[in-house]
Amino acid sequence: MTKKWILYSKEDRQVKWPTCINKLSPVKNKHPLEGESLAKLREAHTWMDTFDEIILSIRSVSILGKCSTAEYLECPNIPDHHRENARFYYREHPSKYFDKIGQYYWVDFDIITSDKLTMKLRMVVNGGDADCNDGYWGEVWQRNTGKPVAQILSTGDMETTVQTSSSELGKLVDFIIEIVLFCSWR
Repeated sequence: MTKKWILYSKEDRQVKWPTCINKLSPVKNKHPLEGESLAKLREAHTWMDTFDEIILSIRSVSILGKCSTAEYLECPNIPDHHRENARFYYREHPSKYFDKIGQYYWVDFDIITSDKLTMKLRMVVNGGDADCNDGYWGEVWQRNTGKPVAQILSTGDMETTVQTSSSELGKLVDFIIEIVLFCSWR
């Protein structure tokens, strides 16, 4: 009997994503950087001087779908006050609490770096709950490796902080969040 060895590079390894990604609900605007969606987004952001510059750095944005907060409780950046509320008010069924708090949008997008390399990224972002004084929260990973590259943190009343080692990536992630939430409300 001969053994076959299959070698994978780090870039080719299979990434295990949360199971909720296989059961996402569709979103009306799956590709917000195309056609009419792009025109409306451009119109909504005319105040932003760097809009054209930023758009050139982003190749595509595809909204994979959405799920309830209860379907992705493994997110490391769910604000602590939500976990405490679920534990205190819904001891028996905390998912009932999380079903009422925001929803996650799963997004794939590509960023072209200044040295013409393409970063293939996947993001999950939760719009939070305005009544709870939330900002957005979630995470961004490299699609091919699953390595986290940015943390999206709710840091106050309608306040969000994107933590990453690159300030340029942080600005682009912040902009992608705005694109996704802008297009998902339409």
